[in-house]
Amino acid sequence: MISQCMNPECRKELHYLRNGRVIRTTRRIAGQVQVEHFWLCGECHLGYDFLFAKDGRVSLARRPSFVASAKPALDLLLVS
Repeated sequence: MISQCMNPECRKELHYLRNGRVIRTTRRIAGQVQVEHFWLCGECHLGYDFLFAKDGRVSLARRPSFVASAKPALDLLLVS
């Protein structure tokens, strides 16, 4: 269950899914399917985005300045 923003410098508590970005990932580990959810609050989503490794791990990457200044729409996006 998601409880806070994935950005370790923010950690804003999740109360509503009104803004920001939510993703769902699935990966197989030792024959078991593991499902994880991650959330970036609206403020953090302006400067960061999710980075997906080949092994299924998720981390954060700073957006390039020309993308961050474009102020992306803060709709929800589910990715699997």
